[in-house]
Amino acid sequence: MNPNNTLISFSQALYSQWFYHKPTRCLFDAGEGVATTLGKKVHAIRSVFLTHGHEDHIAGISNLVNVRNLTSGEHDKPLSIYYPRHDRWIDALIEYVEKKQTGFIQYPLYVQPLEPGDEVEIEVAKRPTRVVAFEMKHSRGQLCLGYEIQEERRFIDDATGSHVTRYHPTFFYSGDGYEPVYTSLPCSRIDIAVHEATFLGRDANLASALMGARHATLDHVMDWAASQDMKLLILCHISDRYHLDEVIAGALEAKAKYGFRGELYIAHRHEILRVSGGD
Repeated sequence: MNPNNTLISFSQALYSQWFYHKPTRCLFDAGEGVATTLGKKVHAIRSVFLTHGHEDHIAGISNLVNVRNLTSGEHDKPLSIYYPRHDRWIDALIEYVEKKQTGFIQYPLYVQPLEPGDEVEIEVAKRPTRVVAFEMKHSRGQLCLGYEIQEERRFIDDATGSHVTRYHPTFFYSGDGYEPVYTSLPCSRIDIAVHEATFLGRDANLASALMGARHATLDHVMDWAASQDMKLLILCHISDRYHLDEVIAGALEAKAKYGFRGELYIAHRHEILRVSGGD
């Protein structure tokens, strides 16, 4: 399972973060440069899920909407933007985009606020698929969301031996935050989890104090991923105060320390780098 087959991304804390999930045509966050990188692929995007209103997660929205409007492509395909309800910075950004583009947008553009537990059906997927929102603890007094893609699959019930249909978590995205308010689906190991790991363990004091927002440390995330038994974990949103080599070394050390048995990757700018295979 190579995440580079299903994801296009950029990730660097403070600068920009976004992950495009190709099978569902969903974009998670929209940091600066997303339209520049994707180019005409922006026409493939059907849904944008924003986690919170910090600039490195939303600064690319205005240009994405504009590029999708002005470049040649499928202008009859709608674009839906989902975001945490009452996020004042995203509200202000959407207001700007709507005023700037009034009378010019060639495609249907929809905007919908979400709350934890809300579900969005993904109509372009090959089988019944939904995105479920859950709360992330990040900014005090501000709702921040993470998202999980869940796909309907058939399983054999251990008790009866018959086939049953259940939702399976294929992709987990935390955005920013140090603790997901999240309950995993029963009997399901998440295929791919993308979780921020802004700081190494030695800088845990910064993780709880940087500009009033809480962030995760690498150790915190690895402990959580081991407890959830993820199949594949991608560490992202890593501070540029660290050299890539020391991040890799810290990730391998934490993997062994907490007994994480899945595959481990690091999202470093435009690359998603494999650190180790699973057990």
